Amino acid sequence: MAMQVKYIPDPVVRRVLTWDRLLPVVRRSLGAFSKGAKHPEGAVQPLRTSVAVEEHGGTMLVMPGLVRGGAAHAGALATKIVSLFPGNAPKGLSTHHALVVLMEPSSGAPLAILEGEAITELRTAAASAVATLELAREKPAVVAVLGAGTQGRAHAKVMAHVLRPHKIRIWSRTPSSAESLASLLKSEGVPAEAATTVEEAVEGADVINTCTLSTTPILKAEWVKEGAHINSVGAPRPDWQEMEEQLVRSATVYADSREAAYKEAGDVIKAGAQVTAEIGEVILGSRPALRDNTTIFKSLGLAVEDAVSARLAYDLVMEEEEEERAKKGE
Repeated sequence: MAMQVKYIPDPVVRRVLTWDRLLPVVRRSLGAFSKGAKHPEGAVQPLRTSVAVEEHGGTMLVMPGLVRGGAAHAGALATKIVSLFPGNAPKGLSTHHALVVLMEPSSGAPLAILEGEAITELRTAAASAVATLELAREKPAVVAVLGAGTQGRAHAKVMAHVLRPHKIRIWSRTPSSAESLASLLKSEGVPAEAATTVEEAVEGADVINTCTLSTTPILKAEWVKEGAHINSVGAPRPDWQEMEEQLVRSATVYADSREAAYKEAGDVIKAGAQVTAEIGEVILGSRPALRDNTTIFKSLGLAVEDAVSARLAYDLVMEEEEEERAKKGE
């Protein structure tokens, strides 16, 4: 008998994927990716396929990934289809849209289709949090978030959750957006404030999150505190940048994928920078975390992160439904 494919919308994904649940599985996926495709608990992930929609300034990405299971973990097999249309913002539309198709690794049978905007948002911020915990100096007191859109909001929230900083400064090209996000965070008990310039936002910051759609550098080396850690999640194209070249060349660069960083990350490509290690290699202990240096985590986004996040959301939803049936005596 054919299995019914579950549909899981974004609000359900947001409800079940709490930071405490999500961070461990994203951390495991990053380690699995760096173990490689041949390892029994590794991951298989080709470079994503990109389709340019030039007449509308957009891009569609197709991102398949497999994380093999182990004695303590279920495997995860999924493909995400995601679109990025920066021109949507002035129209009041989301710049990102996504769906994730989740399958059973042992049979290939489809399990669920999940709306992918929440997964993309949450797993990206979770990966930055994992990298920050691995690379930043102890007890960061000041956090800066550049960008107040979807990723800016998610990064501000996850940094508040894992770091408990004394202050989070928010900057956006649209000042009202920075003010709105700072107000939201303050209503949740987070000591947040809006900054009027990038320089003001990053002054003395221990951790900086660049979450913009900028195509040209907005962050200068002279503004960055020595020994700060930077999570760069924007500039996903070879000709885009968020950070000036001097900053990237002078820092110690880590990436989620070394191969993707050299082929897709304009910040790395234009600076001619070397990737010291994948963050998964740091997690596995095969490469050092050089915490005393100024560090950059260049995040391109991995399909394996989507796969484990989708699997976790699916498992949690199915557990809830099983509990409901048990209560009803079914």
